[in-house]
Amino acid sequence: MKLAPDAMLVSMFEFKRCTAPGCDTSALPGLELCANHYPRAGGYADSVLAKLSPSNTVKNISLAGLRVEGMDLSGKRFYACSFMRSSLKNVTFAGCTFRMCFFDFSEVDSCDFSGLDAQFCSFAGARLFNASFENSELIHNNFDGIRSVGCTFNGSNLYNSRFIMAEFEQTDFKDCNAKNTFFPAIRQHDVSWKYTNTEEAVWNLDGINA
Repeated sequence: MKLAPDAMLVSMFEFKRCTAPGCDTSALPGLELCANHYPRAGGYADSVLAKLSPSNTVKNISLAGLRVEGMDLSGKRFYACSFMRSSLKNVTFAGCTFRMCFFDFSEVDSCDFSGLDAQFCSFAGARLFNASFENSELIHNNFDGIRSVGCTFNGSNLYNSRFIMAEFEQTDFKDCNAKNTFFPAIRQHDVSWKYTNTEEAVWNLDGINA
């Protein structure tokens, strides 16, 4: 199976279905199979990431369903990129910019998102363990249904983001801006909201505009 040399960085969001029998998952860009069925998925991820090194601006790439570990991607600007259902471990996104990026149902372990500038992004259904989002601009983002364990959002601007039905355990939201941030139906254990303007957040489903 031949990989088109520029397919990974030219048109990543083609949404072509995997050709494996009975599979309804999107194929990896430039390939006919998804991450679960492509036999060299690890090498594919490495080849995509290798092309990111020279550039600080990354557009339309997809690492959906792939495993990325121990990478330093700090300071890069990601536009319309997909990390959906990916496994991210010890990855550094410190100081990055995200616009219209997707981390839905991803597994995030010990990653650094501190100083992040993210708008119109989605982490819906993600599982976050020991991740830092400290001192970040997290505006107009979707964190609905996430499970956060041992994470910190301290010092971040959460304006107009949504955490509906999220689960927080040992997660801190100290000194955050929670104005118009949605927290209905959350579950929380050992969570700190110290110095955060929780009175300006939305805590009930009745507060959600139709």
